[in-house]
Amino acid sequence: MTTYVALLRAVNVGSTNRIKMADLKAAFVAAGCADAVTHIQTGNVIFRDKRSAAAVKAFVEGLIESAMGLRITAIVRSAAELTAVTTSNPFVDHDTRNISKLYVAFLDAVPTKAAIEAFVASSIGDDEVHVLGREVYIRYAVGAGTTKLTTGVWNRLGVPMTARNWNVTTTLARLATEHR
Repeated sequence: MTTYVALLRAVNVGSTNRIKMADLKAAFVAAGCADAVTHIQTGNVIFRDKRSAAAVKAFVEGLIESAMGLRITAIVRSAAELTAVTTSNPFVDHDTRNISKLYVAFLDAVPTKAAIEAFVASSIGDDEVHVLGREVYIRYAVGAGTTKLTTGVWNRLGVPMTARNWNVTTTLARLATEHR
């Protein structure tokens, strides 16, 4: 059995795709994932499964559509992959004062080289990005609320994504590692 984290895209943002985490957990439990736990309202589910990551992705998306009537993209990472994300961030240093400006965008697939080049060449102001496989590490100059990394810029990568701040990312990695 592998511990997975399903990071749900565009859940509980504004008035669309509203999902109560208690209902999400209940849907997972009803589907046979008795050990499922959720973390905060942005749609993060930690659970164990014997299927491949691709099969788990299809399962999660199908479950949310059948149980809640929503078509949501699920970005899936194993506990080991999420731990690797936390040790690969090029913006983490010993200055913890700026942790609040660090985010990770989790991509559904590895973008093409041309897509990465178009994304990096985009007008992103003073923000810094580093694309590494299926993750984009972000250090916002001022904060996420004032960034020039708009939906149009992200769309240049050509793959669905969802972002989490650094505190949520590291907490999910820890919870997934502890999940037995």
